[in-house]
Amino acid sequence: MTITSTSTDIVSPPLSRAARVGVGLCLVAAGLTNGLSQYLGELFMPELEDFSAQILWSADHPVVHAVEQTALLVSLLVLPLGLLGLANITRWAAPRLTAVGVVLMLWGMWGFHNVVALGYAAGTVGPDALGTAAAVELNEEYLDHVGTMATALLPHLLGSFLGLLLLAVAGLRGRSLSHPLPRLPLLLLIGFLVWDFFLPAAGPLEPHLLLAIALVWLGVHVLRLPQAVWVNPGQGRTAA
Repeated sequence: MTITSTSTDIVSPPLSRAARVGVGLCLVAAGLTNGLSQYLGELFMPELEDFSAQILWSADHPVVHAVEQTALLVSLLVLPLGLLGLANITRWAAPRLTAVGVVLMLWGMWGFHNVVALGYAAGTVGPDALGTAAAVELNEEYLDHVGTMATALLPHLLGSFLGLLLLAVAGLRGRSLSHPLPRLPLLLLIGFLVWDFFLPAAGPLEPHLLLAIALVWLGVHVLRLPQAVWVNPGQGRTAA
């Protein structure tokens, strides 16, 4: 027996349209506050060895440093919400990949939030409260502290990488959907992960530019998505 679903079969849950718009705006905002802010930060700053070196540099350039770090903090409000919204789409074509990816992504975002918050405390608040040298020493102590490794660095490095990778792959497997996610921004997202975690920057080109483009592109796509497709991206498929 063949059943073909149509848009008349779709009942939109309460506030579903608001959720779709919110997800799209969160993805766009995340692209600007996370990807673009870090890319512009790399352009404005000289080549620095690590975050401790950035703290020393920021003593003479506090505005650039503070703007970048504040934007990162803001991004940790909107980025997880936007990614959860993408999972609402990818779950139709790849439910298992999406389920595992969401768990890892949320674990990673928790770690990333802790990384950014600790960095803000040491690098933005620390120099005024403790002095630049003491702020650098505090940042170095983070790297040797077991609690910091367990609650910040480890979940971020593993969870963020694997979670985002699985969500991107789940999106790429959405060919069976009537309105799949665009492939190019998903490939850019994967390219960002590989480049950011394993490869160096190349002159003015830096991996967070790919992240900014990918997130803004996906956000605009969700904003333009037909409401019936948001509720059920698999509508219109023929199932035996």
